[in-house]
Amino acid sequence: MTGVLGFGALLARLMGHRNLDPSAVSTAAHLDREALAAVLDGRPPTDRLLRTVGPVLDLHAADLFVLAGQPVPDDLTPVTRNPRWSVSRVVYNTMVMPAENRRLLLDAIRAQPLVPRAGRGGSDWPGHRYEPGFGTVLLELAHNRNLRVMCTAKALYAVTDGRIYLAASTVAGIGRDPGAVTPELVAGFAGLLGIPARDLAALGGIDLPDDLPPLHPRAADVAAVVREARRLTTAQLEEVHLTSRRLADR
Repeated sequence: MTGVLGFGALLARLMGHRNLDPSAVSTAAHLDREALAAVLDGRPPTDRLLRTVGPVLDLHAADLFVLAGQPVPDDLTPVTRNPRWSVSRVVYNTMVMPAENRRLLLDAIRAQPLVPRAGRGGSDWPGHRYEPGFGTVLLELAHNRNLRVMCTAKALYAVTDGRIYLAASTVAGIGRDPGAVTPELVAGFAGLLGIPARDLAALGGIDLPDDLPPLHPRAADVAAVVREARRLTTAQLEEVHLTSRRLADR
């Protein structure tokens, strides 16, 4: 378990923030009401529950596994384990291209054929180095998008319009120091992950002030690019990078 609270408590926080009734959630997810109630009371969630509740909550199923502190199933992990895989250059190009070209870039990423994975995908996650807590959860959610700490630092800089400018070592440090998870950092991660900021803050039990600066207007497109690119191999990502350069007129 990566969080201080169990998954049921995290789920209850999010549902409470959204004013979601457990019966309505179980009906929408085609789950037995007693099964969801048991999870809210502390029982570990099943694979099926995590996969079906995610879409109801507008969360990716893979993210639910992270929040539950369970290994992400192979079919939901990123395709490649190449440690040199980095979406940073594509993110940079996404930030400087016009809106219509960002749509074309997403189309180009989605048009890439899905390559069958050989075993478990994604880069290795050194989770044993970090303390249980919400900072580690944030890092794992980023890692679930094939973002190591250096990529995460660069993407945070992009989606916050330069306000969050951290070294990779500082980003890694949020998994060791609970006090490092500030409201502004949560909002930045929310932009990067494509999760509404107040939803993510509710999961972490963090109050967001009303006067937080807005994210970069292109943050949502960056989050979509990062999410979609996680299924690309290193060779496919290089092809997408060349496409992004052309669309950014660089």
